Amino acid sequence: MMHWFLNSLKYTQIHVNNNVFRNDILFITIYVDDILICRSDKNEILDLKIKLSNHFEMTDCEICKYYLKMLITWNRTLWMLTLSQKIYFTEIFKDFSLQNIKTVIISMKFRAYLIKIIKIAKSELITQY
Repeated sequence: MMHWFLNSLKYTQIHVNNNVFRNDILFITIYVDDILICRSDKNEILDLKIKLSNHFEMTDCEICKYYLKMLITWNRTLWMLTLSQKIYFTEIFKDFSLQNIKTVIISMKFRAYLIKIIKIAKSELITQY
């Protein structure tokens, strides 16, 4: 139902993930009953929220701090988005009795692109992780 509604608003699914929709300026990810809307213009986000709430029962959690067990932090001054899976890995380590192991934080290169390796990808944009 959500897919049909977003298609009617001229959002298209990206080819690598059927649960991510986009138009020229806004991205929407859907995971079960969670929706994450990404856009720098708050008015565009508010407009979409109004349209969605007119058709679906929704709870607006405002600014996203956690999504799919990832901690999201924003530094708008530096244009930096940080995703941390510390909570997720802590749970996994506990499940496998590995909570005493040492962990290391590894930062990605600035402007690193994570893309699925396909034949049409430009080689200068590919970073494997």
